[in-house]
Amino acid sequence: MTYNITTMNTSLKTILVAIDFSTGSRAALEQAERLATRHEAKLHVLHVIDSVALATLAGHRAEPFESAARTAVEGGRKALEAWLAQTPLSPPHEITLVVGAPLHEILQHAKYLHADLLVAGVAGSGENPAGAGSVSGKLARKSPVNVLLVRSGHSQAFQKIVTCVDFSEHSQRVAEITRDLAFREVAAVDFVHVWADPGSMLPVMGPFGESGLSMSQAALPPPEELTTALREQLHKLVLEAASGISAQEILHEDRRVGHGIADYAEIAGADLIIIGAFGRTNLRYLLLGSTAERLLSRVPCSVLVVKPADAAADA
Repeated sequence: MTYNITTMNTSLKTILVAIDFSTGSRAALEQAERLATRHEAKLHVLHVIDSVALATLAGHRAEPFESAARTAVEGGRKALEAWLAQTPLSPPHEITLVVGAPLHEILQHAKYLHADLLVAGVAGSGENPAGAGSVSGKLARKSPVNVLLVRSGHSQAFQKIVTCVDFSEHSQRVAEITRDLAFREVAAVDFVHVWADPGSMLPVMGPFGESGLSMSQAALPPPEELTTALREQLHKLVLEAASGISAQEILHEDRRVGHGIADYAEIAGADLIIIGAFGRTNLRYLLLGSTAERLLSRVPCSVLVVKPADAAADA
């Protein structure tokens, strides 16, 4: 496969950041402001008042929903102004407060604004110290645009990036975005491919039920040949993707892709994981199902989820 890295445009023009007054969203706001300034992009700040929670509260008070919504919006504006005052925003920026379902409103705003990047905290108002909140995880799976989930307390520039590649066509886009970000941030990058020996993935029960190696394993190439081929593919990708940045190539063996990514990122001391939303191996399912939840439940740093270039148009 030929990776035409130099033809892609990764400039950010519009950034949407979703906030909920949590410490996680404070870091998300500061990262979004920093990136908007660096890219000369317009920043949109969105806060959603949860309509379900508001309806429950109105019911307890025997108050009409419309009245409760007006009161919540008035109070919300004041609280939002005070909260935002702690992080001065550079122009151009726009602040929006709405009542609705948080996930739906955030996704709709990202689509309406034609955002290039959606930013949120890894942990939301629940302040889960171990991983992503429920809304953040759903944003990573469902957003039609790239999603940056920011770890609480991480508002500074990225210094160590772990980028996961699987040699699919989408890896080209992931690599280009990695190179552009690393160049702007002056960050070091580990391009990582998580793999598993195919033999270890096959059944180990014999024809009569006894424990042992499957006969089909005898036809598999030796692990040395597999790793050599993988190294060649990884080297070709990195050679074209890493021009002008500090990068190294890593093969990391783990049968569980999500866990393998999180483990390596923690060992490497990464402050950002970059991963594509689609791929050819198990990465295809990484942010579409249970593997995503396993990764985000214990992810050790911020995560940038790169969506296909045409995802927004298809949403």
